Amino acid sequence: MSNWHTFAAREGGNFEVFTTQTTGSIFGYRIVGTKVGPQVVVAGFCDDAKDVFERLLAIPTLPWLRGNLVLILLDALDDIGRDISKIESIGHIDRTIILTQNSADEGAEKLKRENFNMILRACAELGMISGRGVTSA
Repeated sequence: MSNWHTFAAREGGNFEVFTTQTTGSIFGYRIVGTKVGPQVVVAGFCDDAKDVFERLLAIPTLPWLRGNLVLILLDALDDIGRDISKIESIGHIDRTIILTQNSADEGAEKLKRENFNMILRACAELGMISGRGVTSA
């Protein structure tokens, strides 16, 4: 998880880091766009979700989005009630996306791409990004 934090901090942009109260481990981020707009929360479990989130964070124009994108790794939470309460000031949520996970290694890369594209489609539908190049469902 520490690589994720280092990556986001290195890339710049307006990133709010969410950490657990007990251990201080990172469980998520809020990427605040340059313009006011919708807020999308994406939550997932395990390394597959982390991989999808890292792909999103690697998009060079991500900080230019309209609105906020919140990324939460649910399995990184120590105490879900207490840790989530730290982000109670999150405000209005326009869409929540729960990433699907694959129980077998077979097809894991395909599922990661599908989850990644699902997030981009939602952002395009809400007007957060232009959506050029985003694959349809």
